[in-house]
Amino acid sequence: MAKYDLILSGGTVLDPANDFEDIADVGVKDGLISRVAPDLDPFDGEEIVDMTGRWVIPGQIDTHAHVAGLSRNWDPALGYAMLARAGTTTVLDMAGTGPTLIDGIKRKGAGLNVACLYALIPGVTMPAGEPSSSVARDIVSGALKQGCFGVKILGGYFPFSPKATGDVVRASNDQIAYVAFHIGTRESGSHLGGMREIPEIVGKGRLHVAHVNSYCRGVIEDANAECDETLDILENMRGQLNTEAYHAVQNGTSGSCDGEGFVMANVSRNCLAQRGYSPTREGMNQAIADGYASVIAQRGGHVVYLKSKEALAMYERENTHVGVSFPVNLPSSAFKLTTAKNDSGDFIVDAVATDGGCHPRNVAIQTSMALVKFGALSPLEMATKLSLTPALMLGLLNKGHFSEGADADITVIDPQTNEPTMSFVAGKPIMVDGHVVGTGGTLLVTRTGQRAAKASGLPYKVVDMAGTKLYAG
Repeated sequence: MAKYDLILSGGTVLDPANDFEDIADVGVKDGLISRVAPDLDPFDGEEIVDMTGRWVIPGQIDTHAHVAGLSRNWDPALGYAMLARAGTTTVLDMAGTGPTLIDGIKRKGAGLNVACLYALIPGVTMPAGEPSSSVARDIVSGALKQGCFGVKILGGYFPFSPKATGDVVRASNDQIAYVAFHIGTRESGSHLGGMREIPEIVGKGRLHVAHVNSYCRGVIEDANAECDETLDILENMRGQLNTEAYHAVQNGTSGSCDGEGFVMANVSRNCLAQRGYSPTREGMNQAIADGYASVIAQRGGHVVYLKSKEALAMYERENTHVGVSFPVNLPSSAFKLTTAKNDSGDFIVDAVATDGGCHPRNVAIQTSMALVKFGALSPLEMATKLSLTPALMLGLLNKGHFSEGADADITVIDPQTNEPTMSFVAGKPIMVDGHVVGTGGTLLVTRTGQRAAKASGLPYKVVDMAGTKLYAG
């Protein structure tokens, strides 16, 4: 019997947890890392894969993507294959439900490890109106029982009052449930003004602040000043927050208008206002016609951005109820937020994510590699942002590193092209040269979600929320 099921031979291994950066072999046995060392005997391996010229990092973990949402005009489960092609091995879905998560994995899973946050949508996934503190407790409890990690407050789309928002955060904290917030309340908006509310909303509690770069687009002040103030808020709340930024210029939002023809989503209104368009159906139509707004659509097994006439036709055909995208994310903000450190040399924003999945902007690896080539991140810092810290954020203590006995989740990158070329989950390939070979997936649930996970028939792992960076930090 072979000593190793798999040897990845001769690549540059990046393992920030063990401060290791060198050419070495990675031996895998029974889905776990067995040994990392130079020149493992090839006769000890059942399968040998030559990694010469490639970088080998712990599997990339995306702490903000979309694969389990409620469908609009495309199938969010397409995001599993899109993430696998992007080199991802583990993902936190940011706004689905337990049933949509399980259904998507069964239909279109690509072998990833997947956790989900329950989307708080009044009248759809929760009672209409604002949740009272008792309703908030019931919603969080129900989300955990469905197999979700916790809940996501969608302040940019379905804002609550600051008090009700705080009640949801407290209900989540009381039950040790993961809680994330797309910033915005009825008294602010999905911009720096909403960020300024965070200290009072959270108090002494814990919260994941989603895609911090989205609040630094120059809506309230100069974008650079917005970044500075955001970083100050985050640093002053160190130990209470999980954070991530994404690097794609394109955002993703909703084109839906109400019965009177007004754009409903705060995010979309902000994007229209930035270019002088009215926050109406007519304004959105003009933004699409001018090429500023795109419509998100499904074409076969892919999700794409439609432009101009084709986009306008779909927008009208679907009576505005489509996903839309604007090129509003500033590279300068993404750069600053990703690379900013405090006086102790620690990163202020924890991770690089995608806000992608079923949105075609899964470029976390490519853009982080570009920062390495620019000299803004070291190779080990890149692996920290993509793998190690995301693992700690989600309490996946056996991932994000290559210690003996760690999960053999691995992402391989070509440093010449910045592209991921292979990825493995538990030592099994899920992507090879851009082709998805993985199927199904592994649910990541809390103890409360075990019954739902078992009933699903899918493989699952139980995560102790008390061990996440959110609660252990």
